[in-house]
Amino acid sequence: MGKTVREIAETFGVSAENLVKEKQRVRDEIKRQNIKTKKVGNKFVVSDADVESVVAALKKKSVKESSKKKEDSEELLRLINSLKEENSELRSKNEELSERLIRITSKKNEEIRRLNSKIEKYADDFKEFNDKQLQLNNQQQQLQAKILEQTTQLKDTQQKFLDSAEKSSELKDKVDKIENASLWQRITKKFD
Repeated sequence: MGKTVREIAETFGVSAENLVKEKQRVRDEIKRQNIKTKKVGNKFVVSDADVESVVAALKKKSVKESSKKKEDSEELLRLINSLKEENSELRSKNEELSERLIRITSKKNEEIRRLNSKIEKYADDFKEFNDKQLQLNNQQQQLQAKILEQTTQLKDTQQKFLDSAEKSSELKDKVDKIENASLWQRITKKFD
């Protein structure tokens, strides 16, 4: 009698979800083999001899496809295993690099702490030096003020000395005049 495309597709035991796909495969194979269909009622039917030819061709293709799928899945498994190994190597390298980075960072942080400590010491030394410099400046200003004061006093004393010397000279002149004066000048006290 013959079978419809749907009946042929159902012989492969596919799920209802994949039935449409399988029917399309059956139609494609019918076209590829140039098989003529007959219309019985409102359905197209393929003769039993042609059904066997279509089923055999599709089974052969299914075997090839499953073989190909198996090869592909084996290749994918090999690739997955290779990627797992590579991932494992990368992970160990990453851990090694992380540890190395931690060691380097730790050394750098220690160096930074050491340098900061030196900077703080230098800052303290500089502050101490600056304080001493201010003290020295103050002492220098005080000494300069004392020197200025003593210079002023020295000038005053020098002026007094000059004034005293002048008076002394005047007195000496008077004494000389008195000593050299005549008796009459002495009595009258007119020495000029």
